[in-house]
Amino acid sequence: MKEKQYLARIGKELQQKYKKGVSFLERGNYTAAEEVFVELKEDLPAFPPFYNKWAIIYIYRKDYEKARDLLQEALTLDEEYAPAVCNLGNIARAEGNLELAKEYYLKAIEIDEEYGPAYNNLGVVYREEGDIKRSVKYLKKANKYRSYYPDLDSNPAGCIIPILLGLIVLMFLFYIMR
Repeated sequence: MKEKQYLARIGKELQQKYKKGVSFLERGNYTAAEEVFVELKEDLPAFPPFYNKWAIIYIYRKDYEKARDLLQEALTLDEEYAPAVCNLGNIARAEGNLELAKEYYLKAIEIDEEYGPAYNNLGVVYREEGDIKRSVKYLKKANKYRSYYPDLDSNPAGCIIPILLGLIVLMFLFYIMR
């Protein structure tokens, strides 16, 4: 199930609380985000999206074991939650295991063929491996599907930097392929 579908199942108050935690996360205020996610665990113990977002905090802190535990919790609740699978790939990539990372990204795409971050991350891995043709293929798909943000009307500014970086990477790739 997608984050949007999970959000539709909870009340407005809990949606706002979740979005507040995500907003803190996107702005790099990990302590405040974690405080919100700890509170949410009591209110929404069976809500995979918040376990996934909470894990991202630990990925940034390079505490991959704690991140894995949270992602496994999300996947125990929904074994086909593509963002959690993709984040397991991010951990594998951070640990230098590009083959495992690709497996996770491909699995996330198999689960949700419109999950843009998995295409993006796969494109980045292929670029790191020097496979420009595949890299461009997956980065184009990432651009087509984009990343999912639960409420673009509230404040889309959190995604401007990744979009700009993605465009720079694409421009660079097209430049070197000429």
